[in-house]
Formats: sequence, C-alpha cells, structure tokens
Amino acid sequence: MQCKQDREVGDVMVLDVALPAFGDIGTGVTDHVRELLARGRTRFVLNFAAIRSLDSHGLGDLVASQQAATRGGARVALCHVHPYVAGPLSIMNVDDLFDVFESEQDAIQSLE
Repeated sequence: MQCKQDREVGDVMVLDVALPAFGDIGTGVTDHVRELLARGRTRFVLNFAAIRSLDSHGLGDLVASQQAATRGGARVALCHVHPYVAGPLSIMNVDDLFDVFESEQDAIQSLE
C-alpha cells in the first residue's frame, strides 16, 4: 500500500491510502507514518476509500504502521474500510488493533 496524498485537518493527518499501480514506486504507509512521527505528528486517519481488497503485503504494512505509531505515542484510526478489507483484518485477528469509522469526519473527531 502507498500513501497517495496526505493532508492536515486541524492537528490530524489524513493519509489517503491506495494500492500502487504497475511500476509505481512510492512510499509505503509505514514509512510515511514514521516520517510524519519524526516531524512530531501524533494523530493519523488512514482513508481506505480507494482500497477494495487487502493482500498479505498490505496487511503487513497496515499492522506495521499501527505498531510504529503506537511506539511513537501516536494514535491511528481507519475510515471507509470496505468489507473485503475488514474481512482479512478479522480473520487475522488484528481488527482489534484499529478503531474503524464509516466516515473521515467521525475518525477525525475520535482523535481530537
């Protein structure tokens, strides 16, 4: 997974997550979260609106980003999680690591 765009909403960083296109080289979500942590950011919303499935690499990146955030004293919330993404999270017993919200606004409010 990659962070295609990030934006500030108050003191929350919203990261729009997407799957890389063929040949696309970009920063993984975990690396991006670490970079933002190094700059003092501690509240993140991962927007999954563009993600309709999750493979093992994406799952690993997601869990690693949550672990990096936790170690850095940050909080992470997910929004717009498709059922085909929620399913693997549940099957792998990692769904309790994340606060999941229907809307971006609800996720942002949960971090304020």
